[in-house]
Amino acid sequence: MALFASLTLLVILISIFFLYYKKKYSYWSNKGVKGPTPWPVVGNFGNIILQKESLDMCIRRIYSKFRAEKLVGIYAGYKPTLLVKDPELVKCVLIKDFDVFNERGFSSSKSRLSINLFSADGEKWRIMRQKLTPVFTTKKLREMIPTIQNCVKDFLLYVENLVDKNIDYEIRALAGKYTLEVIGSCAFGLDLHTFTEEENEFSKMAKKIFNPSTKLKILNLIDLIFPGIRRNFVSSTERQEFFVNLVREIQKEREGKPLKHKDFMDLMIELKEQGKASRKLEDGIAEIEIDDYMIAAQALVFYSAGFETSAATMSFLIHEMALNLDIQDRVYKEICEVVDKHNGDINYDAIKNMKYLEMVMNETSRKHSIATVFLRRSTSTYTFPGTNVTIPKGTSIMIPASGLHKDPKYFPNPDKFDPERFAPGKLISSIPQCAFLPFGEGPRICIGMRFAKVQTLLGTAAFLKKFKVEPSSKTKSELILDPKAVVVSAKNGIWVKISKR
Repeated sequence: MALFASLTLLVILISIFFLYYKKKYSYWSNKGVKGPTPWPVVGNFGNIILQKESLDMCIRRIYSKFRAEKLVGIYAGYKPTLLVKDPELVKCVLIKDFDVFNERGFSSSKSRLSINLFSADGEKWRIMRQKLTPVFTTKKLREMIPTIQNCVKDFLLYVENLVDKNIDYEIRALAGKYTLEVIGSCAFGLDLHTFTEEENEFSKMAKKIFNPSTKLKILNLIDLIFPGIRRNFVSSTERQEFFVNLVREIQKEREGKPLKHKDFMDLMIELKEQGKASRKLEDGIAEIEIDDYMIAAQALVFYSAGFETSAATMSFLIHEMALNLDIQDRVYKEICEVVDKHNGDINYDAIKNMKYLEMVMNETSRKHSIATVFLRRSTSTYTFPGTNVTIPKGTSIMIPASGLHKDPKYFPNPDKFDPERFAPGKLISSIPQCAFLPFGEGPRICIGMRFAKVQTLLGTAAFLKKFKVEPSSKTKSELILDPKAVVVSAKNGIWVKISKR
């Protein structure tokens, strides 16, 4: 009798679970939106939880499977999430109807550093964006050029020393030394001394940011299944202490002195002296307090995003130059011709005239997307134009940038490295707006886009003018991406042979 009762209870529990599962995972089918079959509890992110795929790999696989669909319904755990694939609908999300999709809905930790330009929403984001934009004007970028050029000079000397000693060096790590030095100089007015074999506190912190602890990895994976849970935890007190102490030390060093650097920290010091930053609204004023923690939060974003993404782009570009020597020769020829016209100087105006190098960088950003998936959240009920799909307030949206970049509909033969796709005029005439999203698009486009381009082009132009790269015994024609990496990375690194010209 007891066994019968236990079996009956088990059947009832299984039936309840099945009905719950069926109800939860019928959300998109009830709306007529196609999508992959989810698994219980994990939804469509099972392979991510098992660390067999990164989020980018998972979304690209789904993108390819439902190539004909404009919208695809997926589940983060039990939470319905909409994959917006059609460039015109992507344009609606990122640009036309930005007021509905101005929030990332990004689940950040409880740390005060989470209130930063990347993850903040609403008026906090608007105020920060407005106040930080002056750091990246054309005038400011021109003023930074001599500082970047000094970093380039040290970078070239370091590489030359490696070549003289016939030392193999992984390209991603090499590019990271350069971009970290640039960020340290341009954002904080510091010489980070990255061009050595010894790791300092800045290099160590960079590694910790992009190689999170097991505890943080587990927390991030759980957050995929139960979105929002990460907000209940402080992910890293060490990171918070590092950046708060950093900004305090810089402020102390500059105290009582004219703000002559005109860099990120000078701007933040000026804002802090005002006490609060505000923005006028129709029904009043929105304001945020500028204290050391607020400054540290922005410093974290500038520090991490500013060097790692550019280092990734540089390393993938150098990899492609080693595999495509004819393209490298054309790049070298253009660099020499432009530099001759600028009295041997690689400056702001010089890189603006290196059109083919910019095409190469764009093609690198397409084939090896660094910004892979953009997140948004609806702030009101919304019907996608030309469809019968209506979503309620609070719906999570994913924009599959790398999926669009690999779609043969927009980029024929997408696995081929072909800079001609971005020849002047083609980006406007043959590539739909929002099919190419290396930095996002619309009001929340990456604020540091122009700075990232300048530091990448300056460093790459100087490097390729002085050095030639070819395949080495470690060079892989097809890179295998690391599913566990925070930023897109080759699993076994990127290796090429470097020689002097």
